[in-house]
Amino acid sequence: MKIKSGSNLSKVRKNNYASILGTIYQQGPIMRNEIANQLGITLPTVTTTIKQLLEDGILQEEPLRENFPSLGRKASLVDFAEDSGYAVGIEWSPVGIICCITNLRGKIAGKKKIAFDIKNISYREMLLRTKHCVDELIKETGVDHEKIIGAGWATPGMVESENGILVCSSVNYVSWHDEPIQKNLSSLLEMPVCIENHVRARAIGQDMFERKERPDVYLYYFAQMGISCCVMADGEPFGKGRFGTGDIGHTIMEWDGPVCDCGKKGCLQAFVGEDPLLRQIRNLLEMGKAETLHKLCEDPKKPKIVEVAMAIDCGDEELKDIVFPAVRYMGISIANIVNLLNSELVVVDCALMNSQVLRKYLSEIVLENNLFQEELDLKIEFIQANRYTGARGACAMAIEKFVIKNISRE
Repeated sequence: MKIKSGSNLSKVRKNNYASILGTIYQQGPIMRNEIANQLGITLPTVTTTIKQLLEDGILQEEPLRENFPSLGRKASLVDFAEDSGYAVGIEWSPVGIICCITNLRGKIAGKKKIAFDIKNISYREMLLRTKHCVDELIKETGVDHEKIIGAGWATPGMVESENGILVCSSVNYVSWHDEPIQKNLSSLLEMPVCIENHVRARAIGQDMFERKERPDVYLYYFAQMGISCCVMADGEPFGKGRFGTGDIGHTIMEWDGPVCDCGKKGCLQAFVGEDPLLRQIRNLLEMGKAETLHKLCEDPKKPKIVEVAMAIDCGDEELKDIVFPAVRYMGISIANIVNLLNSELVVVDCALMNSQVLRKYLSEIVLENNLFQEELDLKIEFIQANRYTGARGACAMAIEKFVIKNISRE
């Protein structure tokens, strides 16, 4: 989340508001004078803004630590009142509709997934199913509707977030084009809605909710059914509109490789995507091989990627023969992007990487193919993947836009 420099000029008062609130969100609990010093604005400006936010219930005061030095009037820290508001997150994914509700700090209050084959589902039907999912989730969690600040929505594909338009979906066999999704969902859900590409939403969620110290520029690499890479710059996804979807799944790794779902040969997605991987693994199980995986599977006819990751860690050698080459292609693709941008950090979001063995192997491949091994102190950070990171990231988008940047109050 990018924090703009503050100013005392009245014409940029709104920027001061977002800067102050953004600093508290990233660094809270924090003292008022620290905020003023960091942003280069006067203490009275900070104090006045915080006073209003305390009255609104968005912020709360916390006592200083007992050993904290203080002269004169006893000071206090300020931080978000995390349960003062909630956000709804929605992802239209290849497996259906995934929703969650979080408080202002990203703690999930409830989640819901409606699984179905979205092929040939009309845009209108998706809207209606989304409303049903969100209504049911709000009812199940018991969250006060008045406390919901808005919703974030995300999907694979090209999204114009500023105009509220789903330009096109990248999910196979789906034909949604130039749909006014923001306007439609706002009307249906009766709340403000913001929209974004699903990987960019995940990256925003990680950056906001985890509050880790990260470089100014780093990569968020997501591999599931498709493969995408979001470049994070100064706490925000790089690129806007039709530039910046980050889809790298259809880059060619072998000119005469296996046929991808897109019709081309040798795409990265044909090697690394969950669907082609699981097809090979199902064939292995049908031949009576990969016994360790067979024992771990809830349904051996329908193995899951998380089960595959567990079996790899348990030493399933026959499974490694399929998975290791895929991970090698993934590592090479990451190294290619690192070599292009000289990023010092890659955040990897991939269910297959829940395996410690595969994390080690992927790291080795990336570092082996890193052109500037000695000059670049490259770090690889792994996320414990789950199906709700997209919806949770959409919650973060809503919090950033409707609370921190206060767009809904314009």
